Amino acid sequence: MSAEAGSGVRRDGVGAALADAMKAAVLSSPRIRLRLYRLARSMVTGVGLLLLSMLAMNAWLISTTQTRIHDHIDRLADYDVALVLGTSPYTHSGAPNLLFKHRMLAAARLYADGKVNHLLVSGANPGYYNEPQEMYQALRRLGVPHAAMTLDFAGYSTFDSIVRSRRIFGLDRYIVVSQRYHDYRALFIAAQSGIDASAYVLPQEDLRQSFLPELREYFARVKAVLDLYAWQARPRYLGPRVPMTLDDAHESAALACWRDGYDPGQSMFAWRHYRNNRTSAGISGKQTVE
Repeated sequence: MSAEAGSGVRRDGVGAALADAMKAAVLSSPRIRLRLYRLARSMVTGVGLLLLSMLAMNAWLISTTQTRIHDHIDRLADYDVALVLGTSPYTHSGAPNLLFKHRMLAAARLYADGKVNHLLVSGANPGYYNEPQEMYQALRRLGVPHAAMTLDFAGYSTFDSIVRSRRIFGLDRYIVVSQRYHDYRALFIAAQSGIDASAYVLPQEDLRQSFLPELREYFARVKAVLDLYAWQARPRYLGPRVPMTLDDAHESAALACWRDGYDPGQSMFAWRHYRNNRTSAGISGKQTVE
């Protein structure tokens, strides 16, 4: 062994000995042990209170909305509009997303059964995929006519979709289309936004999802409460108010942004420019939902 190596070993040994001596000195002091105990107890108490607060927020949110979620369509009152919340048609692994399929089937059934006359299809459009476009195409394949849909390309979150439905599209009453575990949060945000909303899920929809979606939703409900009561959150994008029209098929189709040369593959910014031009031109329907 070289002299340098031997010196390094000795230094390591001395350092370990000093660390052991300091640890023994700390633990042998009653005052220091008491302080460490109080610190540990405070940390455990803080974590416990945090978990209890999160549990209480989830319980409050679910208890105030669960009676407004229906899986039997005949129990729903007739509404003018259903808000279809966005999700990707594929999972992260590339497999078909059953949540997307069930939302599209539920929305199409609401329209086919005459429970609603129009669908507001709201989702994200970050550029590399387009939720409203995918939902529009799926709903068209299920028989929902082009003129019965309005697309909102700025629904980047549940909070954004709900708040925009009120502040941009002027809706204050509709059916939410999503999954049960997600509907609690959507209905809570809607109620706090002054919207009279119920939710519809397919009868065959599972009451519980897999662990990870349920865990994410547990924290998302806490965030929703904080967004509304603590942080005064705002949607990522707002813009000019464009109330929906329900009794004029031509104008409903215009609001869907799929005519007059508009390319649905364009970004949300191009869509907003398109809508602004339509608004500034004085286009409006015969009856406005306020």
